[in-house]
Amino acid sequence: MDEVSDRAAPDAASAEVDRVLRALRPHVEIVDGLAVSRFEPRPEHRGRPGWLHGGFAATVLDHVCAGAAVFALGRPVVTGRLDLRYPNPVPLDGGPYRVQAEPGQARGRMVKVMGFILDGDGRRLVEARSLFVGIDSALSLDPPL
Repeated sequence: MDEVSDRAAPDAASAEVDRVLRALRPHVEIVDGLAVSRFEPRPEHRGRPGWLHGGFAATVLDHVCAGAAVFALGRPVVTGRLDLRYPNPVPLDGGPYRVQAEPGQARGRMVKVMGFILDGDGRRLVEARSLFVGIDSALSLDPPL
């Protein structure tokens, strides 16, 4: 292999990892006080054949719930608690799915957030109850959502 080919392989692998992970951090918008996003699972997000892996569902919900918490607190946040229920499986080929999160009343530096992954009929596939804690902007390593 020549020098150019040696560099291309890691760059291609890095781009592939970035593509898979980017899908787990979908763009979040605030609409009427709700954090709303669209999530389309990729084949790499598979758990059991044909279904979304629960850990990927948790990652997407954590991301969207954090967006609701940032909106409610007006500052960067960290996840204090994330409790999940999986009332229905999430088919890999059933998307795109709506992901939404609603913040409760902020109490000091904390806010509770409820989030859901919904199918096209509005049926709850995954449910999240979460608690987020606001942190100082200087401690935040990532740009705001």
